[in-house]
Amino acid sequence: MSDAELAELRAEVERLKGRRTGWWRPVVATLLIVVMAILAPLSVVARWAHDTVSDTDRYLETVAPLASDPAVQAAVTDRITTEIVTRLQVDDVTQQAVDALSDQGLPPLAASSLQALASPLSDAIEGFVHDQVQKLVESDEFETAWTEANRQAHVQMVAVLTGKDTDTVQITDNAVSINLATLIDTVKQRLIDRGFTIAERLPTVNAQFTIFQSDDITKAQTAFRLLNAINTWLPILALLCLIGAVAVARSWRRTLVAGALALALSMLLLGAGLNLGREVYLNAVPTDQLPLDAAAAIYDQLVHFIRLALRALLVVALAVAFVAWVTGPERAPTALRSGTSRAIGVARSGGERAGLDTGRLGVALATYKTQIRVGVLGLALLLYVMRDHPTGSFAIWLLVIAAVILLVVELLARPPATPTPPPE
Repeated sequence: MSDAELAELRAEVERLKGRRTGWWRPVVATLLIVVMAILAPLSVVARWAHDTVSDTDRYLETVAPLASDPAVQAAVTDRITTEIVTRLQVDDVTQQAVDALSDQGLPPLAASSLQALASPLSDAIEGFVHDQVQKLVESDEFETAWTEANRQAHVQMVAVLTGKDTDTVQITDNAVSINLATLIDTVKQRLIDRGFTIAERLPTVNAQFTIFQSDDITKAQTAFRLLNAINTWLPILALLCLIGAVAVARSWRRTLVAGALALALSMLLLGAGLNLGREVYLNAVPTDQLPLDAAAAIYDQLVHFIRLALRALLVVALAVAFVAWVTGPERAPTALRSGTSRAIGVARSGGERAGLDTGRLGVALATYKTQIRVGVLGLALLLYVMRDHPTGSFAIWLLVIAAVILLVVELLARPPATPTPPPE
């Protein structure tokens, strides 16, 4: 190589090195990673808010389990029982009946004993009504009615988040309530069928079952409308920030590790935020409107899919961080790769001693090992992206299956035999 060619080669090397120099690179990369870590949890919440509004099946999948939750069932039972007993004036009717019997000229002892039975008789009637309501609420009929009612009233039910009152969902005094009139009518008919004819006097009762009450509900509605409007762009912007950080950084591998760990940390912070929001929600709901155990069940169910999404992203972020780290030139990942290669070599040698010969298949696997790795990881990523609302467990199983496939390829791969030159 001539001196001119050598000088040109050195200039090219310096030019390539210069691409990754500059004080601004780590600053810009760090800024982009921070922005990505902020946008990622907002993206999860925005997608959840959008799906709750636009996807009826998703909405039903969210609210349907509440029909079988014991705490919610107990709260609905108590609320309906109180409304029925209050409307029928059971205490007054019982006392009037006792007074009418006492005026029939009963002996003093019998009259006083009858008066003493007024309160137990009223309690017995209330207990009878409560039992009938409880049987309805705990039956499959209630679960079916709950699901169908939510399917038909999906547009009205999402008024909880849009802030628009409807006939089914009403927002008054910063409270969100669901109308129980249909359930009360069903209980009324059941009482009449069982001989409790006084229930015929029960008028139409538009009782409200409070599921949320807070002075900040207006702020929540504003935030929901904003997130719902930009739900499609937030994940794209977060991904572009991560790609941009890797592109401008001095070391793309270290930046990818940092970005993936920042994403994982943001998901952990989102989970902590949900737990904090749970406490705020429970403090906002008055216990005279909704018991704390029922309020907790409602909140946990409403944010259930947010938790699933953040767990899935947490698993993927940690997996990406590990892959980027383990492929690096540092001492620790290099030692880990060397140890893994030795272990695979020992296992492969043991198979060969046992008579395991993969033949042409092993040679093909060794020849196209890189393409196979890319194909397996690409297929795993494609399955994850195509999955409708992937969960953390789904992501873990996907990674485990991909790792097992790659391990089997390593064990079965056999480099082609190098022909031995004939002796001179």
